[in-house]
Amino acid sequence: MMPSCAKCGKPLLEGMRFCPYCGQPLAAEEMERFEPAKGEIVIAVAAPAHIVGREGAYAMAMTSETLIFARIREMELDRGKEELRQVGIFMPGSSSCDNTSRFYEMSPEQVLTETKGNFSVEASEVSAVRLSYDSDDGGKYIIKLNAEELELTFTLPYDKYYRDLLFRMFEGRITW
Repeated sequence: MMPSCAKCGKPLLEGMRFCPYCGQPLAAEEMERFEPAKGEIVIAVAAPAHIVGREGAYAMAMTSETLIFARIREMELDRGKEELRQVGIFMPGSSSCDNTSRFYEMSPEQVLTETKGNFSVEASEVSAVRLSYDSDDGGKYIIKLNAEELELTFTLPYDKYYRDLLFRMFEGRITW
């Protein structure tokens, strides 16, 4: 015997999650409930960032209030993938650093404590940001950030998305 929709009575196939006639959820108890995140969340990640005076590469995980610099590993990138990335075509494995998308699934506190050497800068403490462009090595942005007790210079790959993120976060305090 074929099951039928409890709302409209039409016949349904086994395993359907919604009635195709009226849209009634059929397995509501099995469906995952979506709960929006509470509190501060990671809204963007830019990588790899290279910080003057520090070894290694970092991802810059951004929240609406904080920049978190998290240690990452850089990977060798073959020439074909690098050329695609430079023209804005991204594909799995085209990144030159380890999986930074994991930071979107972590709380800011988890990102900060994931690896020794991770640190954060509160956006409200930043008084000025100077952004410039260096055309060497395929192009990169040079960011000089001045905060209350910190002067930080770092680079990010030339990506207009990264530039736009910085302009949005530091509106009125950033110069080009």
